[in-house]
Amino acid sequence: MYSNQTLKRKKRLLLAIQSIIKNNMKITLTIALMLISHIAIGQKIEISSKNGDSKELDGKSQMERIIKNYEKEIKNWIFTKKIYIDKNVIPFSHPVLTLNCNYFDNDLKQLATFLHEQFHWFVASKIAEEENAIKAFKELFPEVPVEAGLGARNEYSTYLHLIVCDMEFQALTKLIGENSARQLLAKWTHYTWIYKTVLEHKQVREINIRYGFIIP
Repeated sequence: MYSNQTLKRKKRLLLAIQSIIKNNMKITLTIALMLISHIAIGQKIEISSKNGDSKELDGKSQMERIIKNYEKEIKNWIFTKKIYIDKNVIPFSHPVLTLNCNYFDNDLKQLATFLHEQFHWFVASKIAEEENAIKAFKELFPEVPVEAGLGARNEYSTYLHLIVCDMEFQALTKLIGENSARQLLAKWTHYTWIYKTVLEHKQVREINIRYGFIIP
């Protein structure tokens, strides 16, 4: 029979060993995730025409040119590698990031739209942080618009876009400077209340920083 003191020592030793194993597993998992992330960044983005017509193929060529021109700057902001070009849709992020052909005359607008949808993927990977940020936004802005042009399709989506649109603003600021980024976002005819709020209320950025919604 072991004494109580001996049993306590054995228990402490067992806990210490379990802690070492647990920490090593965490380290291994972290390294694995870093390697996976590194591999993903190196993979080529796959861009496809949804319907195969000439307009979408031109849109595909445009996106390939944009990505090539900004490859170094945006490589850490790519969270999904499969892209569709569909002339018949409003851009969306899931299940496959899909862009339309509305900005043939403006590569920067198409790039901004592409990054906007990429950041939806980033936010979707941080569910708890997303919920906490939206809770904070609800306290700051108890009522938000859902009308077409002003807000998103529903209240939750409007709050969600305070994260995504601010990340878009952060990215454009890095790419073209804050003044030019402000000018571009202020001219969007969609989500006008959201972009106005992002540009004019510093509390939006403060909340996003608090919950880790800053560009990598």
